[in-house]
Amino acid sequence: MVTTRRGFSSFSVDDLDAARSFYADTLGLRVTTLDEGMGLVVHLGDGAPVFVYPKDDHTPAAFTVFHLAVDDVDPVVDDLTAKGVDLLRYDGFDQDERGVARGFMEGGDGAWFTDPAGNVIGLMDGDGVTQLLAELG
Repeated sequence: MVTTRRGFSSFSVDDLDAARSFYADTLGLRVTTLDEGMGLVVHLGDGAPVFVYPKDDHTPAAFTVFHLAVDDVDPVVDDLTAKGVDLLRYDGFDQDERGVARGFMEGGDGAWFTDPAGNVIGLMDGDGVTQLLAELG
């Protein structure tokens, strides 16, 4: 049996400075820079840490590295697109002209975009997200 002290998620990027700027300045998240180029800690709204580390041969994840649960996807999409962030489009999702999937996650809305390293980040809102967050604690 594994006894853990704490868990956290992590993913790689190819440029820590670009990642720090994106997560702090574009997304408005609190970011801590670790000593000696070891990486970054991105602090999500509930305090959950995400460790972002440099990797010279970085390949973007082929999946969503994390989701940001928000009160309303639409104003966040407006803000991000005004800052030059392009939303991703996926086959199989009914996305509107802006790239927002309506009725995603049990009636909420969802959208996806990439960080400067090409890692996919999702936005989500609605009742399904509320239920998921309750399960996550």
